[in-house]
Amino acid sequence: MEFINKIEATVGGWAKNVPHLPPAAQKWIATNVWWIALVGAILTGVAMLFSLFGLLLGGIGASYIYVINPYYTTVILISGIVDLAFLVVRAILLGTAVKPLQNKKQKGWDLLFFALLVQAVAIVISAVFNLVAVNILGFMLSIIFGAVGVAVTAYFLFEIHGQFAHVKTVKAKATAKKA
Repeated sequence: MEFINKIEATVGGWAKNVPHLPPAAQKWIATNVWWIALVGAILTGVAMLFSLFGLLLGGIGASYIYVINPYYTTVILISGIVDLAFLVVRAILLGTAVKPLQNKKQKGWDLLFFALLVQAVAIVISAVFNLVAVNILGFMLSIIFGAVGVAVTAYFLFEIHGQFAHVKTVKAKATAKKA
C-alpha cells in the first residue's frame, strides 16, 4: 500500500500544476461519481461478456489458424485471456467502490485510483501484445490513446481528491505531530 501511496502523491503533485475545475463542478462530480462508477462497472461487465464470447469464438477459429501459424494464434489467445482478467479486476474494483463513494469515504476514492492503475497496466500489457502479434503501429496507437484516456481519468479523479477526506486525514496527522 505504501507503493500505491507514493504513486498517488506523485500523480497528485502533477495534478497541482494543471488548471482546476470550479469548486461547484468538483463538488458535483464528487457527489455523482458513485453512479458513474456503477455505470463503469456495468459496462465493464458487458465488455467481459463480449471478451469471453470473443475468446470462445476465437478458440474455435484459432484451431484452424493454429495449423498455419501457431505462434500468432497463441499470442492472440493469451492476450485475450489477460485482457479478460484485467476486465474482471476492474469490474470488481468499480463495483466495490460504489457504496464508499456514496458515503464520500476515502476508501471509495482509493478503489477508483487503484482501478485507474490497473487500467494503466492493462493498457501497457495490451500494447505489448499488439507489438508482438500485430505491428509497431498498433503498439503506438494503444500507448497514445491509452495514455490520453488514463490522463483524462486521472485529472477528474484528482479534481475530487479533497472531497473524500484525504485533506482532513493529512491535517489530523499534522495536528497530532505538533501536539
